Amino acid sequence: MNSKKPFFSIIIPTYNHAHFIERCLDSLLNQSYQNWEAIVINNFSEDNTIEIVKGYRDIRIRLINNANGGIIAVSRNKGIAESKGDWICFLDSDDWWYPNKLEVCLPYLENYDLIHHDLDIYSNVEESKGIAKGRVLNGNIATDLIIHGNGLVNSSVVIRKSIVCLVGEIAEDIELIAVEDYEYWIRIARVTGRFKYIDESLGGYCEGDNLSYSTRQIGRVKYLLDRYMQDLTREEQKLAISRFHFSAARKYDHFSMYSEARLYYLYSLRTNSFRIALKAIVGYILSYFTMKYRNRR
Repeated sequence: MNSKKPFFSIIIPTYNHAHFIERCLDSLLNQSYQNWEAIVINNFSEDNTIEIVKGYRDIRIRLINNANGGIIAVSRNKGIAESKGDWICFLDSDDWWYPNKLEVCLPYLENYDLIHHDLDIYSNVEESKGIAKGRVLNGNIATDLIIHGNGLVNSSVVIRKSIVCLVGEIAEDIELIAVEDYEYWIRIARVTGRFKYIDESLGGYCEGDNLSYSTRQIGRVKYLLDRYMQDLTREEQKLAISRFHFSAARKYDHFSMYSEARLYYLYSLRTNSFRIALKAIVGYILSYFTMKYRNRR
């Protein structure tokens, strides 16, 4: 490995997260690898976020107040522009890392341009309620992402700064709110296939009021899919659309919108994938009987 000690710039956008930011920053101070800087981009919070961040007497932690107009990509781009490291890390202010996060990533820096991993999911309790999973991306990584969906958890991602400079800014389109990271991974995959997935949870993911849990996410993903559909073959397009429909059905099920869920399960049957078709049939049946059961109560 290069004898130069890797330096990480950790980009932390925040807004009214005074009740989370201390946990986030403490997780950096507790890292077993300490060559980093943290750039907190505060969207003019109305709570005591500024007071808490300024209370850290550590020159590695910088606070920048920057209005983002409700578009978090603006904050992340500002943080990237201010970064001094040769590696960019993304960390949301309600998430945090386990002490070995950076150290575990170190051995992969020489041979990869983007490293990502799993995060344990937490709500308002101390006990993990599941895992926010990444996945191994195969073949043409951009194509894999477009067809099979976002395979990276944002607060886990570490990217080589030179790649970030090559790809450019994260998209600030209103239509891509909550999927701007997903779109960014696709653009990165167009210039490098050197992605490394670490099958291990190296931090905590706060479920909270995450926008990705809204049904509005369905329209955002469709907008992104339409943008990149031209990059796929006809068979790949068919698979991507059926996978999208199945994913939308699952999300509607999650919000107890059973009529919409069953409709999208039916849409996803127009597929060239036996696996998706089988899962769609099972999903349709379960959605139907769940609705019947709840209506009787």
